[in-house]
Amino acid sequence: MSDAVFFQRRAGMTRRGVLDTALALGTVAVLPAAPAIAQTKKLVVTTMPGPRWEGALRASAVAYQAANPGTEIEILVSPYAEHYQRIGTSLIDNSSDFDLHLFDPVLIGQSYAKLAPLKDLFDSDPQWRDYYINGVPYFYRGSWDWDGMPYAVVHDANCMMTWWRSDVFQQYGLPEPTSFETVLSNAKILNDKKPDSGFMTCAGRTQWFLGMTFTGMLHAFGGRWYENDVMDAFGRIDPAKGSGAILLDSPEALAAADMLRQLSQVWNGASLNALEFENAEAFKNDISHQQVMWSGFMTLQNPKENPKYHADMISRDFPVGGPNPDPTRTGMKGGFGLSIPKMSKNVELAFDFAKFTTSKANAENFIKGGGQPSNVELLNWYGEQQEYQVFKSIAQGIAHGHHLAQFAEGPQLFQIITQHMGDLATGAVGTEEACANMKDEVETLFRRAGYL
Repeated sequence: MSDAVFFQRRAGMTRRGVLDTALALGTVAVLPAAPAIAQTKKLVVTTMPGPRWEGALRASAVAYQAANPGTEIEILVSPYAEHYQRIGTSLIDNSSDFDLHLFDPVLIGQSYAKLAPLKDLFDSDPQWRDYYINGVPYFYRGSWDWDGMPYAVVHDANCMMTWWRSDVFQQYGLPEPTSFETVLSNAKILNDKKPDSGFMTCAGRTQWFLGMTFTGMLHAFGGRWYENDVMDAFGRIDPAKGSGAILLDSPEALAAADMLRQLSQVWNGASLNALEFENAEAFKNDISHQQVMWSGFMTLQNPKENPKYHADMISRDFPVGGPNPDPTRTGMKGGFGLSIPKMSKNVELAFDFAKFTTSKANAENFIKGGGQPSNVELLNWYGEQQEYQVFKSIAQGIAHGHHLAQFAEGPQLFQIITQHMGDLATGAVGTEEACANMKDEVETLFRRAGYL
């Protein structure tokens, strides 16, 4: 069994789990490292494959090198698990082989001590700093800070949202799915017209998608995981305050869970194990006409990627729910930042490249490469074009959405939620039992962690 497979199995194939395992052991087999940096004008940047990450970084690197002759940027691309193992082992070993890591914010809590603090670098360029801080919403940007110190430049934006086929909705006179009640009503009508076309969502139970989907719904219905689960905590638990009471059987949680139960009775059956790419393909192939999913599929509005229906695809912020909806509390958000290891020999040059990558001057390269910028000004400006209409939805979602869990037990929390919402969606239990079981297990988890 390869090291990568071992860590995937041990950690449940999760980003946080792979890094947790590597950091905990400290003696894992290290993947082949990049060659030692031979000069200060070379940068080594680690990333995962995919247009939002590799594509945007490669396009940015080409532009940066053209503007800065003599600078070499190596983009080191690794699959999902290997990428996070490389980050973990390099930070443990205080390696100077890497200058920038594409970093998930859920990893900041156990890694910031090994990363370069960026406040002084931010302050060294007030014009860029003000553009960045004013452009990236605080409740998104703060996910990459720790104790008020920034440890990353936010690279991209991603959030949950609603997608639908506007031509089909117009044909049947259906309203925009701005609430879950409307999503449910539309789904029943669409299924009558074409079986299984009415609703689909990301609900893959082996990778937390159902847990994240439910959390987005819980937030949209006005609920929280626990009492101290507030926006400015950024998905973290203060050891001094603890979590407070677990609220997974609150009226809001019950309402969100019951809506999930009702949707599961009418959604396309593939939803129960569907991942994002499968949702996108369902749209492209005229299988599904209404979905709740993540934003990372701007290709749905690209004529080259979706020639048949690109002009008919519409996105909006994640739906609200319940009798007292708050449109500023919807869905979930998550993206990636560029973090600099403390041991990098090229901290200032790495920061300059991170600034350039996220700058207005580089926006065309970044977006054409497949990136989704984190700056709201850029999102709204490019969102005026049909091909990038989704950017306007992202601009709202990254400000409104719930945070990913940044406490150490976050993976277990999502696994518990996923398990019990899966039981509910398959009809194994009812709404109240699913929520009660979910609450009991989270209480046990939090007591062991010292949060209760």
